[in-house]
Amino acid sequence: METHVINVSGNVWTVPEAAARITDAITGRRAELEAQGHKVLVVGTGGAHPDGFIAHALTFREMLEQSGSAGVDLDFVYHTIGTGTALPGMLAAKLSLGHPVKFRSISIQQCNDGDWMNPGVIVERTKAVLATLGAPVPDDATIRAEIDIDQRFIGEDYAVASPESSAAIRELARAEGILVGPVYTGKGLAGLLDHARSGRIPVDSNVAFLHTGDTGNLFEIPEVVGHITD
Repeated sequence: METHVINVSGNVWTVPEAAARITDAITGRRAELEAQGHKVLVVGTGGAHPDGFIAHALTFREMLEQSGSAGVDLDFVYHTIGTGTALPGMLAAKLSLGHPVKFRSISIQQCNDGDWMNPGVIVERTKAVLATLGAPVPDDATIRAEIDIDQRFIGEDYAVASPESSAAIRELARAEGILVGPVYTGKGLAGLLDHARSGRIPVDSNVAFLHTGDTGNLFEIPEVVGHITD
């Protein structure tokens, strides 16, 4: 695995010059690799790519296999939603299998109709995955009824650690030695813990939390680890 660090001035989401520099670097590296005979797949930030959606259909099937081996029937699957990569594939797999599990998505950014990421995008991506799998495609209302997005844990802003996510990160680390991150999975875990403690998850439910990464900058976030001095 190779990591290429590109220094840019400005936010790549909002500054065209910064975004163009990243795009040019990717385009150049892709040309180099293809010239060497490699097959190259360029996947955008967050993994939001048709192949990524399909991959998460396999994620859900694997979760069912593992829970089945443990003798557990899943009632809920919790995960964090940002770029809308994981949910379409998992939801397509659930619908194609007729499984009763419910997905609970904890958002790290606004996800309403009219936002760049919204339930309508999830519906369209889910339909595309079902079509690719050769499975029946239900109407939009049926798919939308399966979408449950909680936006109460976004905090101050995207990628800004919140008190709830920082507390959740520390709690899981102390209890299980598992680390989740401040941008993404920490907020998802905070939502799960809140739902459990507030009674939104019925007692004796079987719940899985999908850990989708996000620990790269964990130890540079003072809200989680405190201020580190030389």
